[in-house]
Amino acid sequence: MKKIIYKAFAFTAILSLMYSCESYDFGGTNDNLNNPSTAIPSSLLTGAQAKLSGAVTLDGTATPSLYVQHLSQTQYTEESRYQTINFSWNITGSGTGQQGNVGIYNKPILALQTIIDVNSDPETATAMSAFGSNNNQIAVAKILTAYYYQWMTDRWGMLPYSEALGGVASPYPAYDSQEAIYKGSFDQIDEALAQMDAGAGPDGDIFYGGDMTKWKKFANTLKMNMAIRLAKVYPAAGDYAATKFTQAMPGAISSVSENIMFPFISDDQYDNPYQDDYIDDARTDECLSDVLVDYMQDPTRNDPRLPMFGEPAVSTGTYVGLQYGWDGAGTIPNDDVSFMNDNLIKNGETEVPMFTYAQVSFNKAEAVLLGWIGGNAQTFYEDGIKASMEQWGVSSADATTYIGMSGVAYNASTGLQQIAEQKWLALFYQPYEAWAEWRRLDFPVLTPAVDILTGTTIPVRHGYPSAEPSQNTASYNAAVNAQGPDALSTKLWWDK
Repeated sequence: MKKIIYKAFAFTAILSLMYSCESYDFGGTNDNLNNPSTAIPSSLLTGAQAKLSGAVTLDGTATPSLYVQHLSQTQYTEESRYQTINFSWNITGSGTGQQGNVGIYNKPILALQTIIDVNSDPETATAMSAFGSNNNQIAVAKILTAYYYQWMTDRWGMLPYSEALGGVASPYPAYDSQEAIYKGSFDQIDEALAQMDAGAGPDGDIFYGGDMTKWKKFANTLKMNMAIRLAKVYPAAGDYAATKFTQAMPGAISSVSENIMFPFISDDQYDNPYQDDYIDDARTDECLSDVLVDYMQDPTRNDPRLPMFGEPAVSTGTYVGLQYGWDGAGTIPNDDVSFMNDNLIKNGETEVPMFTYAQVSFNKAEAVLLGWIGGNAQTFYEDGIKASMEQWGVSSADATTYIGMSGVAYNASTGLQQIAEQKWLALFYQPYEAWAEWRRLDFPVLTPAVDILTGTTIPVRHGYPSAEPSQNTASYNAAVNAQGPDALSTKLWWDK
């Protein structure tokens, strides 16, 4: 995978973060979260970016990759059988111990809002310009805030948003609708793109080293991806989603070399979290699922990415996926199943995709079918496959052969299903994106766990933190009444 995220700062700023383990408490706090005593925007930005590793990996919970059946659990199989219903407002990102697990609202999101506030306030803006152009610091903070909120609302649905950072003035914030959160996030992205200037980019930027040209691509790619997620809510050409999509498309990433990757370094606090699990902690909890392996090994496909996704089973030298959602009875030797490729789980510096050109291409293919853009859906579909193959190191000749296989060759009558299934494959190692797109597109058709523990279906959302009904009762009840039961089976607004 080619690198586009610059590591000029070598994460030195991360080491001085002021983060500690704390869950968002909607009530009972005496701290005015909007008025920190000291603001160092470069450290705040670095910290907010570092925590995003928990949104793009399985750091903290493996549930998304289990739900879409890319992975199966070899032991402690409860999560693949949907035992956990309620998930806290926390994110486990880069950092260990107290540095790792923090409240999303009162750490990264608050940090980003603080960057916006101190660069907007005339009394502090001049001093803050030492850390980069005020406009550019604000723009990057808005883009990352939009990213966080999309990730959150795609997990839980309705969320505290417009009142979320009210501090003591608003200890029991209302939950906003997903529509309001999406539209507010689109507004933030548009504002960010409009206010970027020719001044210096922000200090402390561990993604791009302050390169605002790359932040424009990030913003447009995020905007384009958000727009296609609303395709079933606003399907018509020229409607809200199509407009946002066509606005963003020219500025989005346009090649595999521009894939947006989350960087990791060898430092044990800030390395790839899979390496922590599989090497440092010697855990072997997840391996490739039989659903994924069987799909890729189907003779109508013979997917050449399989060796890049996983390792052959030690005992047979062949690729063997573990039955998805088994009850854990008996013992299946680790040597009998295929784990993820060693480079993905044993190399602390392996980068993780946030957005890829394969995604962008499949989005374009779907947009053609929707009538949002011109062009040829088959061409964009094949571009998506080629981009994914290139991303994973497959030769162009093998990619061409794959595209011609009977189980892959484009057929207009099943075009959307094929786009969805190839996107499902391309989003391997992008757990939350894979889960969101599977929920939205409904392909491939997946069967719930064999020995299901909760409900009867594959989860399509996460339940709110278990403390919410007592800590923020009125707002929680209003959200449940509007959205539906606080259950794993309640569909989100865009999941039609």
